[in-house]
Amino acid sequence: MTEPHHSPTPWPDARAIAARAAVKEAAHTAPVMLPLSEALGQVLAAPLAALTDLPPFDTSAMDGWALSGPGPWRLPTDEENQGHGILAGHGEAAPLPDGHAVRIATGARVPPGATAVLRSEYGTDAGDGWLHASPAHPVVLGQDIRTRGQECRSGDQLLPAGTLVTPAVLGLAAAAGYDELPTVRRPRVEVLVLGDELLTEGLPYDGRIRDALGPMVGPWLRALGAELSGTRRLADEADAVYAAVAESSADVVVTTGGTAAGPLDHVHPTLRRLGAELLVDGVAVRPGHPMLLARLAPVGPEREGSGPEDAEPGSPEPGGPGPGSPGRGSPAPGSPGPGSREPGSSGSGSREPGSPGRGSPGPRKPEPGNSGPARPESSGNAESPRGAEGRRSPSGPARHLVGLPGNPLAAVSGLLTLAEPLLRTLTGRPAPAPGPAPLAEAVQGHPRDTRLVPVAFRQDMAVPLRFNGPAMLRGIAVADGLAVIPPGGAKRGAEVEVLDLPWSASATGQATDTDPAADRSAGRPAGGAADRSADRAADRQGGRAADRQGGRATGRVTDRRATGRVTGRHATGREDDEDISPQEGPA
Repeated sequence: MTEPHHSPTPWPDARAIAARAAVKEAAHTAPVMLPLSEALGQVLAAPLAALTDLPPFDTSAMDGWALSGPGPWRLPTDEENQGHGILAGHGEAAPLPDGHAVRIATGARVPPGATAVLRSEYGTDAGDGWLHASPAHPVVLGQDIRTRGQECRSGDQLLPAGTLVTPAVLGLAAAAGYDELPTVRRPRVEVLVLGDELLTEGLPYDGRIRDALGPMVGPWLRALGAELSGTRRLADEADAVYAAVAESSADVVVTTGGTAAGPLDHVHPTLRRLGAELLVDGVAVRPGHPMLLARLAPVGPEREGSGPEDAEPGSPEPGGPGPGSPGRGSPAPGSPGPGSREPGSSGSGSREPGSPGRGSPGPRKPEPGNSGPARPESSGNAESPRGAEGRRSPSGPARHLVGLPGNPLAAVSGLLTLAEPLLRTLTGRPAPAPGPAPLAEAVQGHPRDTRLVPVAFRQDMAVPLRFNGPAMLRGIAVADGLAVIPPGGAKRGAEVEVLDLPWSASATGQATDTDPAADRSAGRPAGGAADRSADRAADRQGGRAADRQGGRATGRVTDRRATGRVTGRHATGREDDEDISPQEGPA
């Protein structure tokens, strides 16, 4: 049966829907307490408030002498204080009388009565029992003393909820008195790679191609804050796809391929069998328009035992195995069988079984009229589709499914359009600030849809990369982000939004002053007119190449002979029907 025609969701609306889809799941879960040694890369589920004053007492900022009053100062005569003096880690020293001085180390507790610290290089001890300050460095009241509470007072909020736990955050937390931190539980994600034509090793042969998405999607999801429970490769069989989705206990299931309406595209039929709610069914974006987002609904006991043969009359499942239809053959050597798990992947991906779950990322506006269906309890045993369908619990948090197109760059488009906003909500991370950048050259647009084009930053310009077809990864591999090109295209110099890749400096909040993304965020130019003129002159002379100097892609590849075209259902553009030739048209 032909799928009913529907209009795709506009690209900005699709991202907004994905960001709202899991608001209730994120808001109704408790934080997971993790020791500092395990909290790196997590997200704070609650604000970080100081448990003590910082510093907790007056300390010396330098090695030198603690002074009391104006000089010269009398030095101690007792043997103990004539040695090392006051050291860090010792208790409170005896009060320092007016006109006296005592040796003190950096970080040591300043004795009562001290009014300043004189650095070692600024004082002179002539051996007569008196200390004199250098005339070039007169003593100022309070100098080189870090006063109690200078950085914060106990109870002060140091960091808001949603902060990414970096090494610096761990150091601050430890200084502020924390042994463990309240963190947002990472959502568990399972990746299902669909396609009989995919190989896991070796070179392509006999119409079969290498699986590019299996090695890419899982690490990409990890970079977005998810905990990968596993990557499974499935044959193009309706029941295999259905069983894998139905039995998964992951918070989010991500599928690759099979989102269109062809005879071997089983994602839509699977969602119908599960009673799922389609939140996004196609997006007006190129590449990647067949992407989808669904909320997986619970299946009640009244549906127990239902299967393809029990479907209502007049509603056959496209792509489902019919009576007398031949079964799919066994995968050829080099390709794992249905349901096989990627080597090295974990079973459930849960670090702490029985942990209370994700921490609340703060008040959020609930999605109107959306109660959210249940997440099934996982028994840990494989079941038939019917058994899984009949036993699903009607209570608990909803699960979600992100369906990515099978073409590699189209899948990247789906990751940034649907998976990133969904996981951002589930992980409690704040929405990234818009990062507009001027285009170094004009970019051809689609007549009706948004285009996402890989770009690299060169000075303060976004340079479109040539290899941007839906089946290509050569451009995104050296890109700094994806430029959002509106329908109709954008002229040279036009400001367009640039979506950061999850490992880019600006996406992780680790941008430096020399990073163009940081310059844009701070409102300062990253380069002047002279730099741009020099760049354009270099472009005219020889074109840009993929320049990895400094670890960043700074140009575009110009060799049109290497098109990167591959064959097979996942890589030919059959699902994406790209209207713009990536080889012949403007980038």
